[in-house]
Amino acid sequence: MAPATTNTHDESSPQALFAKAIAVLNDEDATSSSNNNNNNNDAIKKSIETLTSLSHKPRGTSLDDISTPSLQLLSIPYHLGRAHLKLCTDVHDPTSRRRNVRTSIEYFLQFLRYCEEISDLVEEIVVREYRLLLDIMEEEDEEDDDDGGGRGNQRKSLSAGQIREMKISRYGRKKKIMARVEKLEGLEERRKRLDLQEEEEMEGLDGEGLRRDLFVERLRLYAEESLEEIQSSKSELEMLNMAIQMEAMRNSSKNNHVSDGRMLHHAATNGNTDTSSSKIDTTQSSNRPPLQLTQITQDPTTGQLNFQKQQITNGTLQSIGMGSATGITTQIQRQQIAETVFRPGWNLPTMSLDELAQIERDEAIARSVSQKEAEAEAKFMPRRYEQLVRDGMEDDADLVEKSAVLDRRWDDWKEENPRGSGNKMGERGDRNF
Repeated sequence: MAPATTNTHDESSPQALFAKAIAVLNDEDATSSSNNNNNNNDAIKKSIETLTSLSHKPRGTSLDDISTPSLQLLSIPYHLGRAHLKLCTDVHDPTSRRRNVRTSIEYFLQFLRYCEEISDLVEEIVVREYRLLLDIMEEEDEEDDDDGGGRGNQRKSLSAGQIREMKISRYGRKKKIMARVEKLEGLEERRKRLDLQEEEEMEGLDGEGLRRDLFVERLRLYAEESLEEIQSSKSELEMLNMAIQMEAMRNSSKNNHVSDGRMLHHAATNGNTDTSSSKIDTTQSSNRPPLQLTQITQDPTTGQLNFQKQQITNGTLQSIGMGSATGITTQIQRQQIAETVFRPGWNLPTMSLDELAQIERDEAIARSVSQKEAEAEAKFMPRRYEQLVRDGMEDDADLVEKSAVLDRRWDDWKEENPRGSGNKMGERGDRNF
């Protein structure tokens, strides 16, 4: 959002410095992600330094007690929160990003605290949402200090329905405020085009009155956006904390592997009796013959016995020799089960695409042939004379004679069953209807 304009020509004035700093934050080219992130961060950090030097706490508790130039500077904490969120950090270093997000939340809360202290600045519902978020965050901080402390059941939290209702209500408020801001900005542009003096009025507002109303509406809009940024930043913090914990777990596992390797190396280089005895035990265990198994199965068709000799090597079964009364061997049941473990759970194709295409082609040809045969048979079937004339078959004497018999039967049926003879309910009911 564009910063409010100032009428001063002094570039060192607080309003001019404020406008320059906000212009950097609003510049999409300077704050967007690109290869030149260092230059972007330098520009944003300079804006942060400028805004920090201009920040001050409001002296009055009423909106009427604050001067028009000071109203514009009340939004400095909000813009500082935006600036820290725009700082680019290394994707492999979530700690820096978490630090920036936490700092931005503190600035947004500071701005909302200013809005709460000044009466008649924001609506009461904005103050209630701010206090609710503040209570939730304070309880979360206390739980972090106590390492959980068993207070999770009493912790305040917002349900999905409550969050949705808050977002809907906030969207409606923001829409109304943005409409008023656009109207006031349009009046400001018209005053510039018409080159009106400061004391001249337009739609009942002079220059200072217009700027004051515009500053107030922007502060109200910033308050709504601060609530949104706090909620979204809290969600981002949860993901960052999870990423940091996962990174710490990976580092600890790597350190454990390294320490285990060093201990093994140290034990191998030391010539103590324990190590030598362990070497002897290891050598003896390696010289032991592997466990051997003989699987005996029976052929279900012939009833003859099948033998399969195997040994266990490195935890797996390996065949070392096979023999049977008939020379026929079968796989053991364990191997058969293992082969079916990783079979897909869906039906596999039973034919190739070429086979399916050939079947479809043969069926289509068969349907075409049967359709032609049916049409040829229907062509010489007896039917009404009008249909024979339409089909050009009126010269076929045999077909005309058969069709005439069909017409006579139809006419006889119509004489025997006159139209309306089947209506047996005609004498019942009220005849007036």
